[in-house]
Amino acid sequence: MTSFDMNPDMIIEILSHSPASLVGKCRLLNKECNKRTYDSSFLKLNLQRTNSVSGYFLEFSERLRVHSAFVRDLGNIPSGSDEISLDFLPPGRVSIKACDASHGILLCVNDLPVKGRQPEYIVCKPTTKQYMILPKPKTRYFTIALGLMVIGSDPFRYKILRLSQLPGNENRRYSFSFTLVCEVFDSDSFAWKRLNNVELPEEDLLVPRAANPVASYGFLHWLTTSNNVFRFCFKTNSWSFFPVPENLASDDSLKLTRYDGKVGVISSRSKEGVDYQDLWVLERSFGDSWVNVKEIKSIGLEPVGFSSNDVVTLADLDGMCSYNMNNGKSQKLQIRAPKFFPSYYWTMSYFPFYSDYERVELNGRSNGLSTLSTRHKT
Repeated sequence: MTSFDMNPDMIIEILSHSPASLVGKCRLLNKECNKRTYDSSFLKLNLQRTNSVSGYFLEFSERLRVHSAFVRDLGNIPSGSDEISLDFLPPGRVSIKACDASHGILLCVNDLPVKGRQPEYIVCKPTTKQYMILPKPKTRYFTIALGLMVIGSDPFRYKILRLSQLPGNENRRYSFSFTLVCEVFDSDSFAWKRLNNVELPEEDLLVPRAANPVASYGFLHWLTTSNNVFRFCFKTNSWSFFPVPENLASDDSLKLTRYDGKVGVISSRSKEGVDYQDLWVLERSFGDSWVNVKEIKSIGLEPVGFSSNDVVTLADLDGMCSYNMNNGKSQKLQIRAPKFFPSYYWTMSYFPFYSDYERVELNGRSNGLSTLSTRHKT
């Protein structure tokens, strides 16, 4: 491949016409390429030229019903595209559990309102209205966390990690205070495989409601209650822990995020009566060294994620907005959801989403299932 240093502007021009999967590979080759392709000006141009869309799935509950809405954050509306939603999925109580933010793939669970029926695990691509109902994992274990990652684009392949809680009588057989059952679904084999149990350090748990992990360089990351980061690698099917920045070890405001493709952590503080959020990023994917890269002046909203390296998405119970960290300008994001009433819902979840409109093979097998079958619709 031509070196990025020979003609960086030409490489960026070519990448602006390229799909997210190719852009992601090129980001690994050069730091300048990585930085420039996460700039909002490049991302907006790439969205237009590849007929793609960027934003967040917003999920909120009304009593026992779950609602979702898609919110665009970089402004592009692909020509001839319909409004993005989950209305094409089977009826029931469907909720989003995980996503691959770079490939537009969601993992949903349908808690069927029928006594004795087990929940359905569904992987889908909302822009093409494709979905696939997956084989059921060991649902007698209570699910603690789910993660999804696309690991190949040609052929299309993805994996799902499910961490679940052992029953109390089984958990006491282990020396650690809390043990998780670890299962991985591979679209290539179209089956779940149980791995060795995950043993959490004493008195440490995954943060409640930290549903969607942060994906970076082939790893999924969750924050724990003791401010460690739990990291799982799909390539080796192994897990490990590493600490947050030492000066944040006792901070109870931390939140994991992704910035420039790297794992980041956001902390809150006050200085001279003004509130700020600090952004720290992990310097290397295999290391545990953190660097403070951003100081964001608070405007009274909580960071949801970074649309680019210069734009952060902020939210509260009244709505969402994009905030440009370079010029301090903000823009309210439109939430098109007839059942969304500001301040009515106590909790909301946000799932980042970047997708084209190209169909994929969700069954993942060369001899796969019929693409038009009733229960395995792709």
